[in-house]
Amino acid sequence: VVGDSTFYHSIIPALINGVHNHADFILVILDNGATAMTGFQPHPGTELTAMGEPAAPISMETICRAIGARVEVCDPFDLKSTTEILLDFLQQKRGVRVAIMRRSCELVRQKKEKKPYKMKIDPEKCLGEDCGCNRLCTRIFRCPGLVWDTIASKTRIDEVICNECGVCADICPERAITKEAVA
Repeated sequence: VVGDSTFYHSIIPALINGVHNHADFILVILDNGATAMTGFQPHPGTELTAMGEPAAPISMETICRAIGARVEVCDPFDLKSTTEILLDFLQQKRGVRVAIMRRSCELVRQKKEKKPYKMKIDPEKCLGEDCGCNRLCTRIFRCPGLVWDTIASKTRIDEVICNECGVCADICPERAITKEAVA
């Protein structure tokens, strides 16, 4: 698992060697369109040069396919599609497979756009510890916007931290978490 910036700066030679030597592996690239960990500097996949001038982005899919890897692109927030791609890759068991999980960096999105959803938890539907999912939402998914309320023994949303992405609604087995599109 690598980020998009790391792909451009250090993974391409290893990918070439992997294909050339008939390696069997899955490379997952988390493509958020930003070098987020070091200050949002542009990289070859962005529309700016290091000097801030406009430039055509270099497609990581094109690079990977040209090398000879099998490539699939998905939105990691689309859990169904992402799961299908990864399961297909695992079943293939041969060759170099590249899953590009593309979703804009949330920090960049927040600067440009409003939140896409308003998240709500229906306390009548949230079964807390009785859900049977072993607190998937707070213990396993671990989104910082979901908080375990020890008094109510149920999950609640911390509206200050929640970025309203909607993934929690997709994983809640009781459908207690809902997302309403923001107009």
